[in-house]
Amino acid sequence: MSELEAYVALTNGYMNMSSYAHRIRPLVEEHAKKQVTITSLVVSLSRLRKEFKKEKPLIQEVVIANITTKLPLTDIVYENTDSIISKLESFHKKISISREDFFTTTISTTELNIICSSNIAGKVLKHFGIKPKFTAQNLAAVGISFSEKQFTIPNTLFSLYSVIARARINIIEVVSTYTELIFIIEEKNFSQTVALFSELHRKVNRE
Repeated sequence: MSELEAYVALTNGYMNMSSYAHRIRPLVEEHAKKQVTITSLVVSLSRLRKEFKKEKPLIQEVVIANITTKLPLTDIVYENTDSIISKLESFHKKISISREDFFTTTISTTELNIICSSNIAGKVLKHFGIKPKFTAQNLAAVGISFSEKQFTIPNTLFSLYSVIARARINIIEVVSTYTELIFIIEEKNFSQTVALFSELHRKVNRE
């Protein structure tokens, strides 16, 4: 279960179980504190395969309702201090954000992270008035919307993450709501990311 590739290969029946048994035998013997045979490991893997086949796939084809995009975006990060949080509270009172703009904040234990449309980044920097800890420009958002029933289905978010991960696309930030997962990526990866999710959308709808 700690090796996704091995799990998928075993579940789908294309694992060379004998070869895999040779690779994991030292680890198994270390945990079991005794010697084991390749045959016994193959038998165990065969039993596991039957158990895994009864489960839903680890990576599922999520039914996508809609794909939305926003660019260009800017990422601005400040240290989480009382002064910065106070500035954040007054920001919404002094500066209006339209529905066309992208603006999200995340407050962690150490940082305040703001991702916004680049056209309002200057207003953000001017309002807070101190040098950010980090900034990044030329970013884009790709939002994946899905039905409410997906909320209770295990591995929904993991399955969507895997679409990008398998393409080796770097995820800068993630923003999520009840029925939407928004990936913040570099603009250079924008077209590829949209194409990947568009293909998943077409494939699932055909089925």
